[in-house]
Amino acid sequence: MTDKIVVETIAFPNGRIARAVHAPEHVDVTAILSALDLGSPRALVVITGGAGGMNEDEINRVRPFLVGGLARLAAEEHIAILDGGTDAGVMALIGEGAAAYRSTAPLIGVCPAARVAWPGNPNPNAEAQLEPNHSHFVLTDGQEFGTESETIYAIAEALSQQMPSVALLVNGGPIAYDETLKNARHGRVIIVFKGSGRAADVIAAAWEGAQADDPRVAEIMERGKIVLFDVAKGPEKLVSLIRQILCGGKPNEHC
Repeated sequence: MTDKIVVETIAFPNGRIARAVHAPEHVDVTAILSALDLGSPRALVVITGGAGGMNEDEINRVRPFLVGGLARLAAEEHIAILDGGTDAGVMALIGEGAAAYRSTAPLIGVCPAARVAWPGNPNPNAEAQLEPNHSHFVLTDGQEFGTESETIYAIAEALSQQMPSVALLVNGGPIAYDETLKNARHGRVIIVFKGSGRAADVIAAAWEGAQADDPRVAEIMERGKIVLFDVAKGPEKLVSLIRQILCGGKPNEHC
């Protein structure tokens, strides 16, 4: 294990080339951003959501919003997206959308190197593959999924000093509660996908008055800037909502 950042180029079978930054545990976030070389995105969307725990119905329910909604908007407006980077659940859908719209906007995945595999790194201990349409990865030193959260939110906080940002919670397992709480503590507006299942539906129900037994949910209710988005609405409603938040209440303007 090195205490210095190492940059690697990953060539995926689909022809996509990604820039991967191996980030030691205590490295400064400014060094990570410098190594990523993201260019000049106009805004940031931070995604927390389900991965391998999503069932087929849940994936199909949110696909139009992430592929035809968010990914299209990111491609059109050069909006950076920050997520967990694996080829599963919402991250796979975002990658699918980036490929469909030939996006050149940064799509940044952050995950523990010890638990993922990629071309040239088969990794017998991997629990997931890297999603092949992401443009950038930050591979952390943590040994388990969840340990990368601090790095994700350090990156999100640093980028949020340079551009407007919004968070999305789509479905989500146990780690999603911790990540949503981080967004709440950072004061970031959180769009919660009501009807997408699991953590998102628990938090949506609590926002609408249900009892919150989990202390993390209780704190999210107290501190979070929550905006509910019902998946019964269409993708264009989501695009309009994201534009409105990122553009400071001006839904019809480019961000």
